[in-house]
Amino acid sequence: MLWTFFGRFHPATVHFPIAMLSVAALVEFLQIIRRRPGLAPATFTLTLVGLVSAVLATLMGIANAGGKHHHDLIETHRWAGIVTTVAAAAAMALVFKARAGQGAIVNAARGSIFLAMILVSVTGHWGGAITLPGYYDVWSKVEVLQKPSEGPVDFIRDIAPIIQASCFSCHGGDKSGKNGKGGLLLTTKALAMKGGDGGACIVPGKPGDSSFYTLLIAKNPKERMPDKAKPLPPEQIDKVYRWIEKGALWPDGFEFKK
Repeated sequence: MLWTFFGRFHPATVHFPIAMLSVAALVEFLQIIRRRPGLAPATFTLTLVGLVSAVLATLMGIANAGGKHHHDLIETHRWAGIVTTVAAAAAMALVFKARAGQGAIVNAARGSIFLAMILVSVTGHWGGAITLPGYYDVWSKVEVLQKPSEGPVDFIRDIAPIIQASCFSCHGGDKSGKNGKGGLLLTTKALAMKGGDGGACIVPGKPGDSSFYTLLIAKNPKERMPDKAKPLPPEQIDKVYRWIEKGALWPDGFEFKK
């Protein structure tokens, strides 16, 4: 579709509002240092180009996200982009009024430019995190960005083999001891949902809050699970994500045996 094709240009346009609004903020910062009472001549053009490019980038971003698996980060990035565009529009209005003015209106215009610069930087950070190859990390939360796989996830068919092969030795098998490594045992549904020393590791419906998922994609090898092993294949990580997202259904009575 034409709308989807339009959205593919989103990564190419997002740099314009970041650059324009950042330069506008820098120019006005220099005006403040130099104690100039009015806005710099270039500020109007920079802010205008920043606003126009922000509108285009936002529209392209909405088009680009259409039909994709909407993780929390995508939604955060989307709304941050919209808020940034609104802030850029407000900054443009104030800059227009303050072009030949001094005093409070100039200060208001400068403040709005600084705010827009901060917002576009944060939005750009989230956008950059999304586009990292394979995985992304947002401050203390990590999630995987993939296209949704076809078909529902079945615990016995899809998840149990992953636990058996990659998790069970430390959390229920011979290496786990009585209470499991980190206090986590995955032998039964009740124990798995109870979690370990750090609390619940499986939060039904919230993969981003479930360490059973987030530790699979942690960037730090010392934190990533399985411990001292290669990362799980992306398709298995996607199954874990979708299993938790759909409620982490674990059939009653199903148990792992040593």
